[in-house]
Amino acid sequence: MTTEDIAALEAQIYAYVGRECGSSTAPDPVNKPMIRHWCEVMGNTNPNHLDEAAASAGKRAELVAPATMLFVWNQTGYAVASTGRPKDPQVELIDLLDAHGYNGIVATDTTQEYFRELRLDDVISQRTVIDNISERKTTGLGEGYFYETVTEFSDQNGEPVGRQTFKVLKFRPAKKDQA
Repeated sequence: MTTEDIAALEAQIYAYVGRECGSSTAPDPVNKPMIRHWCEVMGNTNPNHLDEAAASAGKRAELVAPATMLFVWNQTGYAVASTGRPKDPQVELIDLLDAHGYNGIVATDTTQEYFRELRLDDVISQRTVIDNISERKTTGLGEGYFYETVTEFSDQNGEPVGRQTFKVLKFRPAKKDQA
């Protein structure tokens, strides 16, 4: 790519910063069966998540969901694997970078912040935006761009309950040396 091509591509990709990639309200409220399933799979035996009587007698005074379930309530099901993800600005950004040879992708970093524990019957909404895109970088995987999304989570009253950042590298795979 020429310097002009790179500048044109960067003008296009940087225009995605600040764009919303989706929002949703969970189809189901926070509930005991999902908490139990999660805890079973993760090996979590904390009575604050599994035993209403014990949780009620403790400092929380009620059953709460594990904090790490924050992202679970709004996740799409298996159908997205066969039907594909609906077009949104993040999908458009990925497609744009793919079209310019940056077709490798790897998750590099994620963080979650928890503002309060989720209680039974909370209904969780989320909103995701493309927060930032780096300048072009050269990495061991190849040349590319890091981009980060931020997802804000709120309850049925619009009160913030958590936040997640997720960073990926979209890169042009480095050519392997030929022996």
